Amino acid sequence: MGKGGSARRSRVCAAATAVAVAVVVSACGSDADARWSEDPAGAERLPDFAPAPPDDIHTKKVGDSWSVEFSSALVNVGSGDFHATAEKNLGGEWTVTQDIEHADGGASHTPSEARPVWGGDGHEHWHVERYVTYHLYALDDQGEETGEPRTDHKVGFCIYDFEHSGLDLGPDEAVYEREGCGSEDSNRLVMGLSRGWVDYYHWNLPGQSIPVDGLDDGDYRIYAVADEQGVFREETTDNNRTWVDFTLATDTGGTRTALVADVGPQPG
Repeated sequence: MGKGGSARRSRVCAAATAVAVAVVVSACGSDADARWSEDPAGAERLPDFAPAPPDDIHTKKVGDSWSVEFSSALVNVGSGDFHATAEKNLGGEWTVTQDIEHADGGASHTPSEARPVWGGDGHEHWHVERYVTYHLYALDDQGEETGEPRTDHKVGFCIYDFEHSGLDLGPDEAVYEREGCGSEDSNRLVMGLSRGWVDYYHWNLPGQSIPVDGLDDGDYRIYAVADEQGVFREETTDNNRTWVDFTLATDTGGTRTALVADVGPQPG
């Protein structure tokens, strides 16, 4: 299943290995591959994750339960691409490496504690676990957060160039495709997010929600937090969090609605 809408397509290649039933998928063209394997020269060019406020918000009832659903958008506003590879050993364990480009060519490689998880809920590819996390808080009469938050249960994210952000950054055409997230029997994954590009998930996809059963009508805030566990290197974490404030209401027929009241910082 796609993320919703139509993604721009670009050069992607897939090569089958000669071992086990490994499937190797990588962002492609020989030139694109080469820059990640050459020795680094010059200063690092790090990515920078900036989530968009989850203001495309809806309510949904399944059975007797209500939830709020929201779209997810993360933009790379850094000086370098985000690029990560994952290798599975014979025991089925993954090792993830973040590949960091350098100003005068080549790349350095940093081990990451990121964990790939299989998205078998209709996505049918591998995800990076908890790449973006969403927390819902109630707001009191002074607009201050109160009580314990509720957190989404999304498995993770397949990271690739879904669409350009419109910022004056990066290439015009996508470099990294969803094929880099592999299939269930893949032994190697390559995920990436170009400068200026958006990794996007539509609100109606599995996991893009937080239950609101038991919550009174009133004012609430949902935070979007990028890389909350700090498993990837980036230029700054100052822009890793944004939010949307909304009012939860119930009409006389029992239908719950969410009306956006305010939004936090936008990427860029």
